[in-house]
Amino acid sequence: MKPDFFSTSILGRAVNKGLRAARQSLVPMLVLQAAMASCVVIYYFWPPGAAILARYAIWQQSGGILIAALATAFAGGVISELSLVYLQNRGQWSPIHVENLAFKSALFFINGAAVYLFYAEQAVWFGTGASWSVLLPKVCVDQFGFTVIWSLPYLTLLTRWQALRYSIMRLWAELNRDFVTERMLPVLVTNWMFWIPGVFLIYSMPLNLQSPLFIFATAIWGILLAALGNQGDAPPIHVTPGTSSLDSISILPQENSTG
Repeated sequence: MKPDFFSTSILGRAVNKGLRAARQSLVPMLVLQAAMASCVVIYYFWPPGAAILARYAIWQQSGGILIAALATAFAGGVISELSLVYLQNRGQWSPIHVENLAFKSALFFINGAAVYLFYAEQAVWFGTGASWSVLLPKVCVDQFGFTVIWSLPYLTLLTRWQALRYSIMRLWAELNRDFVTERMLPVLVTNWMFWIPGVFLIYSMPLNLQSPLFIFATAIWGILLAALGNQGDAPPIHVTPGTSSLDSISILPQENSTG
């Protein structure tokens, strides 16, 4: 392995890819972030709204892991794609959008089940509440443990697999050092840029009210993943590049995007 493997230039490219992805999908991201922030404001400053959130949380908890997985699939697949179509592509649907919606829904369904189990374990390990003694270990284990071990390889490999038209052989041929530096590292850096402040916000809420914030955050992450994926060298698909996940990772390009 060469000494410049994690050089400033490599890290700089990863950061730039994350920033480009954010700029490319700025409008839908801002709308969803406003919705996420609204949940926090409603909970702390509007009691009737907090009661509504609490009822939703009770309903979701009653459904256990299945409802959590379905809610995550709806956020990462349906909400993120609808946001891209109607806030960025002027409501113009195409077969690519439909495929992305279905693929991301399945992708985030599995991830939602994993996150549900992980959040439950975090509450056992570190307790609940908004104190720093609870928040800091949760955020660190989340971002430097769970993300690196599970989320990063899972999302990177599967979104690239889609970009390669579901070819395992082509994906296998790409698994080298460049895959780590040019595909996985940008996803990881972008993930930290978005999710570190995001999970602080999520974990600051009571356990049974973390899910509404996580849903909006997942929708934003689905948009970022889409945008990241269209910055790279995914094979052309008869439309102009658009939105989906990493500089080389990628959910399929979207039509009429800003990127």
